Amino acid sequence: MLIEGINPCAAKRQEKVERFVAHHAHTTFETVALDWHSNKAAGTWSARHTSDVIQKLEKDILPSLGELPINQISTQDCLAVLRKIEKRGSPEQGKRCLGVISQVFDYASALGFCPLNPAISLKRHAPVKQTVEHYPSIGWEEVPELIAAMKSNIAGADVLTLGGLWLLMLTFVRTTELIGADWSEINWEQKIWTIPAERMKGKRGSRKEHLVPLSKQALKIFKSLLAITGPDGLIFKSVRTKSGYISNNTLNMALKRMGFDGRMCGHGFRSLALTNIQEKLKIDLRVIDRQLAHLEKNKVTAAYNRAEYLDERTKMMQQWADLIDNQK
Repeated sequence: MLIEGINPCAAKRQEKVERFVAHHAHTTFETVALDWHSNKAAGTWSARHTSDVIQKLEKDILPSLGELPINQISTQDCLAVLRKIEKRGSPEQGKRCLGVISQVFDYASALGFCPLNPAISLKRHAPVKQTVEHYPSIGWEEVPELIAAMKSNIAGADVLTLGGLWLLMLTFVRTTELIGADWSEINWEQKIWTIPAERMKGKRGSRKEHLVPLSKQALKIFKSLLAITGPDGLIFKSVRTKSGYISNNTLNMALKRMGFDGRMCGHGFRSLALTNIQEKLKIDLRVIDRQLAHLEKNKVTAAYNRAEYLDERTKMMQQWADLIDNQK
């Protein structure tokens, strides 16, 4: 090889490159995407986010890109996926799927499966309309209407669904934190609901368990549900879902059937509480924020004790429940 003017070391390196390219010429988008998903799921992702991403892949992304060799996918191929989502009127889903596609290509590029990310330009000039998501929430003057609809059960909801709506109003936890609740989390003597860190919002490793002081009214709702699904296992059990508990949509559909479509959703109870506890009860925002388990952006501030302001929060939760009672 030297006589022929060929550098043996350079030739060996080139041969390795060619073998690698040939070996991965038919590596599909699906293969890389599932490998990326598996790595992320084993890292910082929560169980809910892991499930959410795989649903996006299976429903909207893999049917179009899954079988294509990843190093042959063009920007136009990615654009076609987004156009399809845009056509059915789901701009927010399109934006999120674009993020998933781009992350898969970043992963593939880092591993040498493709030279660049064909979706990167679409992130700057996405054809899907960018939207800001605002959760609908009723005003204080509409609370009596909602309470009347829940008491009369005009939606024909089952006991678990109605109980869930009442608990969202009284505890203003996130909907996902409520529906995944387990009876082992309820301390009847201390009147505390402890939500484990793994079910809280945030990256794995940075989440903290959350204490929810239970008012007399909230305890009454939990005790009414105890006869149905207690005393062990999930509180909001369902045989219809893979998770084993009712879905977010169950609660939101009940609100819709009560006449609150576009006016109120499960997450809206948090906004309702935040605004009116400040205005009606004049409680310090720091106490309310702790009870809402808002994530701190400042890492130093975020290192708080789980029981911070617990006495104030306990008093606040009873005052809030009494305020709701006065609106009946």
